[in-house]
Amino acid sequence: MNKNINTVVIGGGCLGCASAISTQRRLRKLYGIDDKQVCVIEKSMIGSGLTARHSGIVRAANAIPKAAKLAKISIDYWKNLPEIWGVSCDFDANGALWIAHDTKHGKNEKWAKLSHSLKKLNIAFNEIDKNQAREICGNTIKFHDEEIYYYEPGAIQFDPSIVRDALFNALNRNNIETHEQVSVEGFISDDNGHIKTVLTSAGDINCEHVVNAAGPWSPALFDALGIFIPVSTEKVNVVNWLTSQIDINVNMPIIADYTNLAYYRVWHNGEIHMHQPRHRNIRETARIFSEHPLNITGADFVNEPSNQYLGYGDIRVYEEIAKKRFENIEKAVYGSGYHSYFDITPDLKFILGQDKTVGNLFHCLGSGQAFKYSPVFGEIIADCITGEGKHLNDIEEFSISRFDAEYMKYFWDQVSGVDNTLETETISL
Repeated sequence: MNKNINTVVIGGGCLGCASAISTQRRLRKLYGIDDKQVCVIEKSMIGSGLTARHSGIVRAANAIPKAAKLAKISIDYWKNLPEIWGVSCDFDANGALWIAHDTKHGKNEKWAKLSHSLKKLNIAFNEIDKNQAREICGNTIKFHDEEIYYYEPGAIQFDPSIVRDALFNALNRNNIETHEQVSVEGFISDDNGHIKTVLTSAGDINCEHVVNAAGPWSPALFDALGIFIPVSTEKVNVVNWLTSQIDINVNMPIIADYTNLAYYRVWHNGEIHMHQPRHRNIRETARIFSEHPLNITGADFVNEPSNQYLGYGDIRVYEEIAKKRFENIEKAVYGSGYHSYFDITPDLKFILGQDKTVGNLFHCLGSGQAFKYSPVFGEIIADCITGEGKHLNDIEEFSISRFDAEYMKYFWDQVSGVDNTLETETISL
């Protein structure tokens, strides 16, 4: 494999595939079907990393306005996928019920503010009462005093196996070169510091553009170019409870339970799929970066055999959480469980757009939300590479340039000092 390619996409997960598909279609539209070409380099198999472990949840509610706006666009793209990728992908449109603490006299000021900000973006996220919540969910769900409920009717959910098929079909239909079980071994730069050749285990590829969609593997991958990419991984457990279809409402919405810190969805029409949200405290995030240095090499941390099951203690913890929300969970049977991962950045926002030092390198990292944003992120990368498109004004907030020395000093200051538990633990060892 010694050839010339317009754009090399590194990483065959949902973001890498989306970037390749959108870029290929855009280049063909601009230059003709035979003139430009895109390829994907994936060291394992397409969709075999974190993409294979997502929960298929796509919702727009987000406290960051630009992220919420992009999520709303992404939902529209998912619903009209043939126009974006040239293939279709089935989904369930049952909405999402958000549950929060009643912090003061039947209100939660933080969530009321969120609802107001989303309304400005034309995202339906409205407070409902307990009776309305019960009507939406059925008798499966327990509802408690001192809770506040919000309903997001536009949220949708996918079966991950169907999404993987859609990725394969879209790559093939758009005639994108796909190289599986091929690793990137280095880069050759020109006099301007641009990447001109990608060195792989299957040969060299000369290119005009490179897209980094390697997620948590990207720090080690681009370190040789002197590029600092602050991404690490946060482990999360996933449990699938087998239930009777008599007991479960198969049309149940996504349950975003922020009183017990758990997400639920109906899985394969007879299971309750459960996982907990990522940490949002900056100190906890800094702890994760401290405990998981940015030196990941290979997919072992995903495919390691011990990650394919949960221990008894993990299962019992999730069972106790689920009992607080579901009737008859005692009668449910543990079906399966495994460790999954969020890829995270210091501020928990994704990294999008052109690199600050290498002009023909573009980043597309999902920060734990890759699947949800895939179609719109793919279009954004196509905008960046061609220099035209409707999303270019929406990504400045997510530029990698925000992680300058001053920001990173502030970030690491959160885990310094004698009173910090990390340093205290280190002294005690």
